[in-house]
Amino acid sequence: MSKWGIAFAVLVTIAAFLAGDYTAKVVTYRNSYTAKNVALKAKTAKLQEDIERLEAEIESKNNQVFRARELWGEAWNSVPTNVRQQDGTIEIGAGTKQLIREKMVLHGFQLGEGTSLYQGSFIVVSANEAGAVLKPNWRALPEDISTWKPGPWRWRNEIPSGYADSIDNQLLSIVKQTEVLATRRRDVDGQQVLLGAAQEALKKREAALVGGDGLPKGDKVTAEYRDGLVVTVEQTEEERNSTLRKIDELRRKIRNIEADILQLQSENTDLAQRLPEPTPRSQVTQNK
Repeated sequence: MSKWGIAFAVLVTIAAFLAGDYTAKVVTYRNSYTAKNVALKAKTAKLQEDIERLEAEIESKNNQVFRARELWGEAWNSVPTNVRQQDGTIEIGAGTKQLIREKMVLHGFQLGEGTSLYQGSFIVVSANEAGAVLKPNWRALPEDISTWKPGPWRWRNEIPSGYADSIDNQLLSIVKQTEVLATRRRDVDGQQVLLGAAQEALKKREAALVGGDGLPKGDKVTAEYRDGLVVTVEQTEEERNSTLRKIDELRRKIRNIEADILQLQSENTDLAQRLPEPTPRSQVTQNK
C-alpha cells in the first residue's frame, strides 16, 4: 500500500471515531432539548390557567367595584378637615359648590398613609360655597373626639345599609359599655372609700396590738391601751418569768434551809443519844 493509501485509511478511521462521538452528543442534546420543550409546554399550560384565573378575578373585582360605587354613593376625596376638640364640631373645605347642603348626612373617613378609618356619620348644620360645618349624628364621647385628627378626610353621602347597621350596633354597644364602665367606676370609688376606712381601722387594730403613735398616752391609761397588747403581754410575761425565777430561788433557799434543819435535827438526835442516862428519882432518894 502506498503512503497515500495509508494516510487515507488513517483519516477515514479518525473521521469514523469523530462521527460516532458527534452522533452521541447530538442524541444527548436532542434528548435534553426534548425534555426542556416538554417542561416549557407544561409551564405554559400552567401559566395559561393562571392567566385565565386572574382574568376571572379581575372581572369579579371590577363587578365588585361597580356594585360598591352604587352602594357607597357620592364621594368627596381628600377634603381638608378641621376638628374642634372642645365640642366635636367639624369644619370641612367643601360646601354648596360641591353640592353639600344643610341637613345632609355625611360619613367621614379619616385618611392616613394607605389607610382609611371610618369615624361615623355627621349632619351638616351650615354650608356655604367655601365649606361646611358638621356635628356628630350620635352622642360622641370625648374619647371618640380625641381620635379625630385634622387633615384630609374622605366624605360620602351613603354607605351600605349592612355597614351602617353594624356601626350603629357597635355604637350602641359602646354606649352600653360606657354606662357599665361608669357604674363600675362609681362602685370602685365606693369600694375605695370602704377600703380607706378598713385600712384606717386596721391601723388602729395593729396599733392596739403592737403599739404606735395613734394610741392614747397618759398615766391614767392602762398599759395595754397605751403601749399595745403585744408589748404589754411581753412585759407581763417578762415580769412573770422574773417572778417565777425569784420563786424558784426562794424554793431552792427553803429546800436548803429545810435540809439544814434536817441536818441539825439529825445532829441533835445523835448528840442526845450520846448524853448519859439520867438517874431515877427513887435511887437518888435512897442515896440521900
